[in-house]
Amino acid sequence: MGTQGQSKGFRDGDSLGDRDGSEAMGTQGWGRSDGDTEMEPEQWGTPGSSGCLLSPIPSHATAELIQTEIHHVRTLKIMGAVFRKAMLEELQLDPASVHRIFPCVDELSQIHERFLAQLLERRRESLAQDSNKNFVINRLGDILVNQFSGSSAEQLRKAYSEFCSKHTKAVKEYKDLLARDKRFQQFIRRMARCALLRRHGVPECILLVTQRITKYPVLIERILKNSKDNEGDSADLSRALRLVKELISSINEEVHECEMNARLWDVYRRVDGRAKVQLPWESRAGVFGRDELLRRKLVHSGCMLWKTAAGRFKDVLVLLLTDVLIFLQEKDQKYTFPMLDKPAVVSLQNLIVRDIANQEKGMFLISAAPPEMYEVHAASRDDRNHWMKLIQQTVGL
Repeated sequence: MGTQGQSKGFRDGDSLGDRDGSEAMGTQGWGRSDGDTEMEPEQWGTPGSSGCLLSPIPSHATAELIQTEIHHVRTLKIMGAVFRKAMLEELQLDPASVHRIFPCVDELSQIHERFLAQLLERRRESLAQDSNKNFVINRLGDILVNQFSGSSAEQLRKAYSEFCSKHTKAVKEYKDLLARDKRFQQFIRRMARCALLRRHGVPECILLVTQRITKYPVLIERILKNSKDNEGDSADLSRALRLVKELISSINEEVHECEMNARLWDVYRRVDGRAKVQLPWESRAGVFGRDELLRRKLVHSGCMLWKTAAGRFKDVLVLLLTDVLIFLQEKDQKYTFPMLDKPAVVSLQNLIVRDIANQEKGMFLISAAPPEMYEVHAASRDDRNHWMKLIQQTVGL
């Protein structure tokens, strides 16, 4: 590594402030106005305490929202302006690998910096005369409704859906890089000695970002609880609460769909390309091979035990797809269709699911075409019940 790259590095014991001042953390981009300071939870106080004025929205509830947003923007800055920048410029790591560790960081930073700037501006507008600490916020719901609706909500949905769906792969990429690259190991150890990064390693930052969107309902509920006497803002706060819950639900659905798609591809790659099974129902004559998997969506998957006619239990991987249920067996790290006493592909059309008396983990699958009854056992009663519910829901679609 050349001297130019070394000159940009951290020295042992450096803090972020020692290295770049406001440049590394981008504090000027946080939307702070003169006199804005960060408040720790114990400093939030209660209405009427020093630094706070009694208001329709008690300042400790509002301050919690603002302070946690400041912390979130700081986390995103650490990921982008500290870790990612140093990994690209100082260590000169593969940009594709770095991007896999920090997906959507720029988009998320822009969204939350804009939101934080609006919150801080509202706080500045609400300062008492001749004071830079005491503030009375009479209205906050309009900012929250704007943040969680329209184009802003769409940006949040896209960014968090992508980031959260790539969470596991991002952490794996980081761990793989840490295991094989000694320079990266030294860099991470050096970062851990920086005061601001002791509790903000890369995996911790990734986890904090994935969790942030789920924190807003509780934060808004606390503000709403103390705003009942302010009818105008209370209505907006209630709407914002509903909007953010809908947004979280939408993100969860997209993340789940991405996870199922990735899982289906993982199985597809391990299915023996020569494996074929005859479709047993007349309306779909032909063979079912691994390419058929990608023409469907995966609803659920998991390992179960298939009880054969001889009374033996066989380990199988079960895939619940949009129109079929598939049994696979693993052999030599490959999946193939089991050659047992019943077809390995079951149509969901008119499929009946029943639990087994005195068998809390077992269930019967009764197919109509051809008429067959399968006995399978899950890992637990809860797992069995979950399978039954999902199969019944999918059959009913």
